[in-house]
Amino acid sequence: MKSASAVRGSRVKGPKGLRMRDARPSDKRAVFAFTRKTWGGYGDFIPKVWGLWIGDRRGRFLVAELDGVAVGIAKITDFGNGEIWLEGLRVDPRHRGKGIARAINVEVLRTLTRMKPRAVRYCTGQSNWGSRHIGGSFGFKIAARMRYYWMKTRAGKVKGEFARPREAAEIYRFMLASRFVKMTSGLMAEGWIFRELTPRLVASYIRQRRVMVIRRSGRLAGVAVYPWERNDESLTLGFVDGEPAAVRALAANCLRLARARGGKFCSAAIPSRVFPALVEAGVYRRKDSMGQLVFEHAGWATGRANARKAGQPARRF
Repeated sequence: MKSASAVRGSRVKGPKGLRMRDARPSDKRAVFAFTRKTWGGYGDFIPKVWGLWIGDRRGRFLVAELDGVAVGIAKITDFGNGEIWLEGLRVDPRHRGKGIARAINVEVLRTLTRMKPRAVRYCTGQSNWGSRHIGGSFGFKIAARMRYYWMKTRAGKVKGEFARPREAAEIYRFMLASRFVKMTSGLMAEGWIFRELTPRLVASYIRQRRVMVIRRSGRLAGVAVYPWERNDESLTLGFVDGEPAAVRALAANCLRLARARGGKFCSAAIPSRVFPALVEAGVYRRKDSMGQLVFEHAGWATGRANARKAGQPARRF
């Protein structure tokens, strides 16, 4: 994939004087100021990933500048193998309603034409109608409907065992055939980030001791993956499937593993149709959750699906 770094300082439609460029370390003060209350008292995760994003040379960290000051940002993250994740779209509240968000998205798509990705996705809250509208107007379609849950950790016995590297192929096949992955269009969650399920990703989680299994008579009865949610620096449940009793136990493990590691909170991102069963089982509470929508560009999505069936390279943007 081509680097995005060649795209710099372009003028776009929007307020007079608006221009797009790569983010600079000197933008930190302005960006932190206008993202300080993104979600009210909760703030924003941008300060936690600032250094990582500024140092990223594979994707692009984009800034919208107006009158010499950063008034908006967006991040293009390149996972490799043509898989792109869009995140961090923010506009200074004082400058909203001026077409800046749309101008940022136009610049993002310009950058993507140079990168030539295979698949492009992003996630937003179900009630974020602005993000949903903008995505739809640029050809993105809903790929997965999820439920995001946050909860206080609990003490208790962890059930199951951590997966071993030699089990990677078996676990990958289990996950690939699961109802969970079918409902997520082949994706798994890292909080608010969704990645394609691949043998390499599963193997990396196993090496990091992020995968637990429960076996019955030697066969897999349940599998769960607990990635580290980068944005909130907490443990999260990104995949769980199997027999009902195993699913309940593995889902509850997230609360206990996080407590054992000194965490006060953990989270889960699971398909909406799976969520009610965990609520009924008493593992989670509906009031501490919100809907997530994962969007995928319709053209890329169709090309990827057709390519998998035909064994051919996916259609590009």
